[in-house]
Amino acid sequence: MASEWKRNIPKARESLMEIVGESHVLCEDTLMEPYSHDESPVVKAMPDLVVRPESAQEVSRVVKTCAELGVPVVPRGLGTGLTGGSVPTFGGVVVSLERMNSVVEIDEVNMMAVVQPGIITGEFHKAVQARGLMYPPDPASLDSCSLGGNVAENAGGPHTLKYGVTRNYVTGLEVVLPSGKILRYGGKVLKNSTGYDLPHIFIGSEGTFGIVTQVTTKLIPLPPASIDLLVMFSDFEVAAQAVTKVMQAKRILPAVVEFMDRESVLCSQRALGKDLPFKPDEAQLLIQIDGYSQDSVDAQAEAVGEICVQIGAQDVLAATSQQDRDRLWKARRIIIEAAKAESARVELQDVVVPRSRIPELLMGAREICSKAEVPLLCIGHAGDGNVHFLILKKGIPDDRWEATFPAVMAELMFLALRLDGAIAGEHGIGTYKLQYLDRALGNAELEMMRRVKTAIDPQNIMNPGKAISF
Repeated sequence: MASEWKRNIPKARESLMEIVGESHVLCEDTLMEPYSHDESPVVKAMPDLVVRPESAQEVSRVVKTCAELGVPVVPRGLGTGLTGGSVPTFGGVVVSLERMNSVVEIDEVNMMAVVQPGIITGEFHKAVQARGLMYPPDPASLDSCSLGGNVAENAGGPHTLKYGVTRNYVTGLEVVLPSGKILRYGGKVLKNSTGYDLPHIFIGSEGTFGIVTQVTTKLIPLPPASIDLLVMFSDFEVAAQAVTKVMQAKRILPAVVEFMDRESVLCSQRALGKDLPFKPDEAQLLIQIDGYSQDSVDAQAEAVGEICVQIGAQDVLAATSQQDRDRLWKARRIIIEAAKAESARVELQDVVVPRSRIPELLMGAREICSKAEVPLLCIGHAGDGNVHFLILKKGIPDDRWEATFPAVMAELMFLALRLDGAIAGEHGIGTYKLQYLDRALGNAELEMMRRVKTAIDPQNIMNPGKAISF
């Protein structure tokens, strides 16, 4: 099968050049190399071609051409994924949406926006905030990831706790199907029960059902008041109890509840080259309260602080100015860069468990990595149970790493499942986590996923080998 479509690559190149222009079809290895990987150090594969269209019509023609020639198509945003979702595992044509990066419309009256998929999420945030509005989903890579990629992964971020994930804000999509046909569904409406909810089939499908070429999202008013709290604990189980108590309290709903373990804080401290303005205790919570009344926000923040102290917090620091906020968040914001400064290879993978079981997850993860003598940092979203493991190669010889790391990752994934969790909270399955999928889902669920994939993409040319295997 592969040998048949490989012979069609020269013909595909000529046709694609006619569609998007010669300068936007890349075929030299040096130019295609950036498209051969994402942010995961594990998954890498060279495409046969890279094409950079600038409109839905061009994407449609590109996909139709590839479908006719049987050539695999791999949609790509800005390549910030962590599971190989945009990597051309089997070769084929990478369709990069980097040129489709405009905010088409910000409709202040209806509080809606229409954007192209290549827009950087952080730039979209700034555009709507300038109008006094907010688009809440905020993945850690928001300054470099694309909104189309967020749709493909159903991205979340720290504000998921209060505001939800990407799926909660998309009200309409324009998608190019594997046949090249353009599907449009939804729009600037908050309710729509006209037939099946088609946009939500595509959200989180990791580009295996089609290529998103336009997104309509709802917006909310930008909360004018906020306070950030840094709460320190000498015991992670106590910190988890504090999170539970805060979430159970009446009239309190934090916008953000993040955590870092001691090793993460120390790693950030080493990267900064100076002590942080707080003690690196066993666990730290970063809690943000926001709202439309400063008095209300102040009252909630005071109540949260009291709850944490009663549970056993060592200290609570509050920040209202941007300068003070930056000081509190500094360690959290640089942790990934700090880890990479200490280790040439850093594996960053996520799982999710009920938030009450985070202590069990962290204790189990530490035991697994300690036994394997592999350095581990833990950060994540305490409010929704989404934990991110940073596993560092740091001084481990290549042969021992290659022999040890796969088993460590498998144990971490299966630990999350034993704790009633899931193997991906917001990073997706991609190709990297396919090996754990049959343990995470039952036969009935897997078969249903395969039937949906086959119905939408009978040729299996749209991002093959991702999210589901055959």
